[in-house]
Amino acid sequence: MSQVDGGVPMQDGGSTPRDGGSGPICTPSCSGRSCGPDGCGGACGTCRSGTTCSGGSCICVPQCNGKTCGPDGCGGVCGTCPANATCNTAGNSCACAPGYVPNQAHSGCVRVGGACEGVNQYGYCSGDTWVRCDEQEGIVTMECGPGRCKRLDSAGNGACTCGSIDANGVCATASGASAATPRVHFTCATSAGVLIASNCAVETGSSAGFCSTFVTSFGHQTTCFCGTCSIPGRNNQCGSLCSNPAQCQYSSSGNFHTCGF
Repeated sequence: MSQVDGGVPMQDGGSTPRDGGSGPICTPSCSGRSCGPDGCGGACGTCRSGTTCSGGSCICVPQCNGKTCGPDGCGGVCGTCPANATCNTAGNSCACAPGYVPNQAHSGCVRVGGACEGVNQYGYCSGDTWVRCDEQEGIVTMECGPGRCKRLDSAGNGACTCGSIDANGVCATASGASAATPRVHFTCATSAGVLIASNCAVETGSSAGFCSTFVTSFGHQTTCFCGTCSIPGRNNQCGSLCSNPAQCQYSSSGNFHTCGF
C-alpha cells in the first residue's frame, strides 16, 4: 500500500481516491449544460433575470403579467392591437391612431370622415366624445366635455348632454364648431337630455340647405332652411319663407332671416 500527500492511503491498483477517507470524490456533470444541478450538490451555472432553467439551458420567460399588447421580452408579443391602433408604453391598452376613434363595441377603430360603417345618426359615447354619422361628412366627432357624453344604454348609444341648448336648438358645423353657413341644426331631446343633430341638406332635400334663425317681433325660431329665404313647407316642398318674398331679408353676419322686420 502506498500513500499520497497528507498521508491518506491509496489502495493498490489505482482505484478512486477518497476525500479525507469519507468516500469517493464527485465529478460534476455539466457537459452541454449551462444551468441546473451538476450532480454533486452544486450548479452548472445560473440564469439571468427573466429566464429560467429547463433541461440544462436558460430559456426566456415571457413577461406579460398585466399586459394586453406589446413585447413580451422574449422576442414575441403579449397581444396585438386592432388595425389603426397602437399599444401604449405600459402595454396595458391599445389606443386608436390620430384621425381614428373606437368603434361602438370598442373592438376596433373607425376613421373620422370615413364611411359610417354601421354608426347611426344618433351616435354613441366613446369616453367624453360623441361619435355619430353625418349623412354628408361620414363619421364625425364632438368633444362634449368631462362627463358630458351621456350613455343611454349598455351598448353605449348616447350623445352630448344638452347643456344650455334647448328644443329650439342652435346652428353649427357637424362637429359643433361655428361657421358662417352652418349645415347642421342641433336640438335638445328634452326627454333624454341629449342632443340630436340634423343635417340640413338632407332634411330639406336641397344641396344648398343650411341652418339659420327666423327672427320676428314675437321671438325667434332656429331651423333648417332650403336656402336663403326658403324653407320646407307642405309635403316638404321648399317655398318662400315670407308671404311676401320681397320682404325677406337675410343677415349673413348674424345668420338670421326677417320678413320686413
